[in-house]
Amino acid sequence: MIVCFTGGGTLGHVYPALAVHEQLKHDPAYRPCWIGRNDRLEKKAVQDSGIEFHAIRSGKLRRYHSLRNILDIGNICIGFFQALWILSRIRPQILFSKGGFVSVPPVLAAFMLRIPVISHESDASPGLATRINTHFSQVVCVPFCGRFGNIPAEKLVVSGNPVRSVLVEKARTPDTSESVSFLDPDERLVVVLGGSSGAVQLNTLVQESLSVLTGHAYIYHQCGYGNAEDTVAPRYTRVAFIHDHLLASLLKRADLVVSRAGAGTLAELALFGCPSLLIPLSNASSRGDQIENARRLAQMDAARVLSGDVSAEQFGSEVLRLLDDRKGRSLLSANLHALSNEHSAEDLALLIRSHIRKE
Repeated sequence: MIVCFTGGGTLGHVYPALAVHEQLKHDPAYRPCWIGRNDRLEKKAVQDSGIEFHAIRSGKLRRYHSLRNILDIGNICIGFFQALWILSRIRPQILFSKGGFVSVPPVLAAFMLRIPVISHESDASPGLATRINTHFSQVVCVPFCGRFGNIPAEKLVVSGNPVRSVLVEKARTPDTSESVSFLDPDERLVVVLGGSSGAVQLNTLVQESLSVLTGHAYIYHQCGYGNAEDTVAPRYTRVAFIHDHLLASLLKRADLVVSRAGAGTLAELALFGCPSLLIPLSNASSRGDQIENARRLAQMDAARVLSGDVSAEQFGSEVLRLLDDRKGRSLLSANLHALSNEHSAEDLALLIRSHIRKE
């Protein structure tokens, strides 16, 4: 049972696929491989999970005029032939695409080789890569019921967004909070998540509001690799990245989480029912998917959202307002947790197995 995964661009494309891999790896016949871009963090995450990694050239699919599009068309063509060679040699029974610009060449190559493709879209609307991959996929999995552009209804399967098993298991069990023993029992905790690459806007807002925030809560700040310069302040910890076991303990203990609105992170927050303040990437920095993700949760009263050019004063004021509103945070927590799907990875693994049996 050879399953090839593809996807990348951020770890947000990688981790959900690894969650599916965790559900498949107990089958003795299972052999995984991965086609992705030559990125150090993504490659390490895949290889640390015991998956054979194959790097290909990739190009970003831009929706605006740029000279770099010409160069990247060449990279996409090279990536296609690299993926074609890898897939023809390995001959997987199925290709599972998690999206991102690197996934398009492998999906096209799989289609040429008549290898079935299952694609997964995490966001509230499909990205350009998913819209292209849809034409060459047997199934397109989406996070919830709704309209997803022009994807044919007969291809859609509602699967939720998969979350890594260590987080699912931690969410299911009582937490002794040993990992956060540095906190006093009654101390309030704000967790700031900027992703593996960090978020310049979040990092700046935290730094400019730090003296105000630490007067009311302990701030645990994930700032991204390359941004973890020493910042010494009372009731403040700044780290490049928070690994799974500690992350689970922090999310269970958090009185408030401040985060971007990437779909993978939102699935984790929903699993733990975290009261959340979301600051999505703007249209200037993304295709607007995080804005749509955040807007959907705000409309369901499952998160608070600050958009656009947020000032440090606005940010600090909203954090303190939420910390002082216990009832409001409880409502956000309950509404967000109601949207979680802890069985998503299991369901996707079952879907992959059933398609392999069918083939």
